[in-house]
Amino acid sequence: MAYSGLLGWYDTHRRSFAFRGIKDPYAVWVSEIMLQQTRTETAEGYFIRFMERFPTVKALADAPEQEVLKYWEGLGYYTRARNLHKAAKLVRDEYNGVFPKGYEAVRALPGIGDYTAAAVCSIAYGYPKAAVDGNLRRVLCRAENIREDMDRPDAMRRLQEMADDLIDRDRPGDWNQALMDIGATICLPGTPECALCPLAPHCRAKDQSPEALPVHSKLKPPVSVPVGVGLVFCGDTVLLCKRKEKLLQNLWVFALCEGDNTPEAVQKTIEKMGLRVRYTGEAGEARHVFTHRVWQMKLCCFEAEETIKKPDRVFVTAEGLEALPMPTAMRAARNVCLSIMQDQQREQRQDGEKAEIEG
Repeated sequence: MAYSGLLGWYDTHRRSFAFRGIKDPYAVWVSEIMLQQTRTETAEGYFIRFMERFPTVKALADAPEQEVLKYWEGLGYYTRARNLHKAAKLVRDEYNGVFPKGYEAVRALPGIGDYTAAAVCSIAYGYPKAAVDGNLRRVLCRAENIREDMDRPDAMRRLQEMADDLIDRDRPGDWNQALMDIGATICLPGTPECALCPLAPHCRAKDQSPEALPVHSKLKPPVSVPVGVGLVFCGDTVLLCKRKEKLLQNLWVFALCEGDNTPEAVQKTIEKMGLRVRYTGEAGEARHVFTHRVWQMKLCCFEAEETIKKPDRVFVTAEGLEALPMPTAMRAARNVCLSIMQDQQREQRQDGEKAEIEG
């Protein structure tokens, strides 16, 4: 194996998480899907709760999508949860609930790419395939001083082939996780901690500006998008809408006006739903960063004359607001909304107590 000392370092310094040391391919799969675009420390708590509720592929497959999304709430990138659910149904129906073992069969499941298939198969089955995610790409580009543009498919293909040649055949899962840990704790973006790295004796870029690697030519800043968020109240309820758009699809949000966050534009959006509303004021601002865009949100409050109830539009109480799956992008707006609703309930109680005293 290349990189002598790597696995010895890992045996001593490996990070401890609820999903470390497990061989159940279903559990490994769930953890790897969660770890995409999510910090490991954050994913751990979600993994524990998710596995308690959905301990088997069949339990996940049999659950309604809305419940799966609710347990995913806060992790973001909800397509991961929808694909996880879809793949679980496929495993239940086509593999009798037994997670497939072959690399190609795992790779063919919805939502599973080269990295996830390699991670699952190397950890659960000992299959010698390098799981090249952002961490491994950074570590390997620095260790081997690779200065090709990693946005080129041919460069990524060569990196994968090189990683597959380097991997330890006896402990491929540990080899992958060792490099993941180095990338997450030592060989960081920006300035790496080379003095702490077990790969330092082998690193070809250590003295040649390793912080400049890997090379990416296509990185662009996310586009700023103004978004008006309509908090539409009617009595002790507020309007929620089920997203149809690909971004945040099937999650519940407030009335959104993407591209214009003025109260006038938000009111027109709401009135197109068939509601007659009165603007009552702005309730603050919020910001959420997606991969390719940033929502610059203004929270606008409205009073509706009456409620509506449709499959994708409902007025809910504070309890309903807590129960339905909502994206992290709506967290600030939901907190503001709950605060307003609590104030309204407090005023109603005070009015009721005053009426009793006067009566």
